[in-house]
Amino acid sequence: MGWEDIEKMTTINLREELLALLNKEHEYALLPDGNTNRNGPSSSDDDESFDAMRRNVCQWKYECVDYFQFDREVVYLSMHFFDRFWARQTSKPSIKLSHLLALTSLYVACKLHGVATESSPSNSSSDGNSSSIENSGRVRIRLNDFCNMSRGTYCPQMLEEMELTLLTNLQWRLHPPTPTDYLNRFVKILSLLLKNDPTSQYVSTDVDHVGKGWSVFEVARYQIELAVYIPELSQQFLPSKIALAAILNAMDSKIVRTKRSIISSHLRHSFLQQLKCLGGGFAELNVEGEDMVEVRMTLKKLCSKTIVLPGQIVDDEPSNDTSFRPIKAEAKSFEYELPEVQSLCGSSTSPTGVATDHF
Repeated sequence: MGWEDIEKMTTINLREELLALLNKEHEYALLPDGNTNRNGPSSSDDDESFDAMRRNVCQWKYECVDYFQFDREVVYLSMHFFDRFWARQTSKPSIKLSHLLALTSLYVACKLHGVATESSPSNSSSDGNSSSIENSGRVRIRLNDFCNMSRGTYCPQMLEEMELTLLTNLQWRLHPPTPTDYLNRFVKILSLLLKNDPTSQYVSTDVDHVGKGWSVFEVARYQIELAVYIPELSQQFLPSKIALAAILNAMDSKIVRTKRSIISSHLRHSFLQQLKCLGGGFAELNVEGEDMVEVRMTLKKLCSKTIVLPGQIVDDEPSNDTSFRPIKAEAKSFEYELPEVQSLCGSSTSPTGVATDHF
């Protein structure tokens, strides 16, 4: 779901949807008993090896979904399946089994949630051995595509057997709430507040209310996509908290050129009040708690120093001269800097720059 879909989103059942997501996410907690330790690796060296392998798996999955032009949320879902499977194992995972599970979890996530754009390369397949796009826009996955991705390492029978093992292990519970589910609805609330903000017409800003909402959405979504690389985030924190931390970081971000925040403190306060008014678990919302600060700090560490959102490409004025080739001009782009956190020390390399060697 992109910004255009959020603008079209209805608000009739927004409160009920958010409360339902909040109730449902506890059912999909990685370890319901609260124990977040992974049972597989038994030493710090094993932990480092497993984490490095897991980062490579994330990077590979993002490259796959980008090639097929799936919604990138598929990676979060497939890694959720991947982590839940290993959280219930009592023995050290082998590299070969980890690779097979990575492939199978992506296969399952794509079958359930994979949606491609009109320009997806899968759209032109007609030989019966490749994926194709149905009228609804949902991609019909071909098992042979995933066998080909393994370069012949795994045959269809091996993938099907692993799929059944995975589904059984997950007890066929395959629709967890995601941080993006919350983010889309949080941004919808914010966009409504921006449209109804009486001060916006009197204050000179770099972007209008639509641009502000879009900027918050994109900066927050960027953080959520990087969060998949860190297993501790999904093990220790629920999707609602990750999404809220990401949007708070985005709202508090400053436009580098002007040093102004994207969202005013007044609108930020109004947004949090709207969330508390939803009731349920949102009524006890504490954005200053240690958990929230920790998640916000972790997300900031994952990001580069600044985040650049490119402007849209637009054509110049049309011409009647058929020999004239219109020049495309790039709209003004903005560079954003996430808020400073006093307790944040040192620097961290973005995982997108680390995971260069794929399995």
